[in-house]
Amino acid sequence: MLEKTSLENLENSEYRLKVFEKYKDLKKPEWKRVKYKYEEPQEFKKFDNFSAKNENQEGVEIKGINDSLEDLERLKSSYEYGLGEFFKLQNFAFYNQGQFIKIKERKKIEHPIYLTYVTDKENNFLVDYNVIEVEDFASATIIISYNSSDDAESYHNGVIKVFAGANSNVKIIKIQTLNTKSRNFESSKIEVKGQGIVNYYSVELGAQVNAVSHTSYLLEDNSQAYVFPGYLADGDRKVDLEYSTVFYGRKTLGDIHGRGAVKDTATKVFRGNMYFKQGASKSEGREGEFAILLDKNINVHSIPTLFCDEDDVIGEHYASIGKVNESQLFYLMSRGLSESRAKKLIVESSFKPILNNIDDETLREHLLEELEKRI
Repeated sequence: MLEKTSLENLENSEYRLKVFEKYKDLKKPEWKRVKYKYEEPQEFKKFDNFSAKNENQEGVEIKGINDSLEDLERLKSSYEYGLGEFFKLQNFAFYNQGQFIKIKERKKIEHPIYLTYVTDKENNFLVDYNVIEVEDFASATIIISYNSSDDAESYHNGVIKVFAGANSNVKIIKIQTLNTKSRNFESSKIEVKGQGIVNYYSVELGAQVNAVSHTSYLLEDNSQAYVFPGYLADGDRKVDLEYSTVFYGRKTLGDIHGRGAVKDTATKVFRGNMYFKQGASKSEGREGEFAILLDKNINVHSIPTLFCDEDDVIGEHYASIGKVNESQLFYLMSRGLSESRAKKLIVESSFKPILNNIDDETLREHLLEELEKRI
């Protein structure tokens, strides 16, 4: 159990203790569709296995989350996000890592910035809070990775917030390959101002239990957000993913295009939501999922929804869920490939639209190897 006493000697302890008083009375969440009831970690621990790369470029400011409290207060907004109050308050009280990154106005950052968190036996409790602010007319690519260096059971509750200024151009790549003894809970949001563009790639290949909730807010006219989730659910893993886009400005564009594969006895839920608010006229949104089912005993749910408070919009949704394409399979096998190898190639090709946009050849190869090993 996470105890109050573990907070008393930490930085920002007064705030943490106030949050804990609200947190301790909350009911623990339960995911009915994936049949998972939450279990709290045994204890709070420090996390020391974090690294950053390419953070010293001109126009980049990066600092620890405890040194960024004034910035967090300045960026505070009422736009909701994430897995709910329980995980939010747990994060605020027990965070043990996190970074604040600012890309200064009109700066074009040449090299991707890397934030890497690695769990192991000594660092198996990670609660991180990451905030990325990209000012007006600036551009940057930021790659956030969560992985494991051993098979020790680990726990992750993470928050990622992105604030994209007017006319900014931002690419966020988030890769989660925690080992299959881990539990991953992630809450994230993106807020985009006028004519800003954000591309968000979310790769979910790890963790025994994996729950993700992301929301993009298109706040001003001509803002754009494109979200590309990719996932693999295998073994007896439980995966619950939710991606939402909320349209406020006029002539905004927002897409959610999920791709994944499910096999063995895994359970997967994918929710895609589009909310067109009053005043978001001439906006367009498309969301959907392309999923390949590799076994009979899996349990899958695809739940696309559209909510419209504005008439003059275009909203589309789709879901393509089924077995491996038989004609593709036959063609590859006729060229001498085994059935198993042919299926692997088909699944890997479905991930290519996501993997091809990862600005790191080593990372791409690592993800392809992970897919190859587990499909």
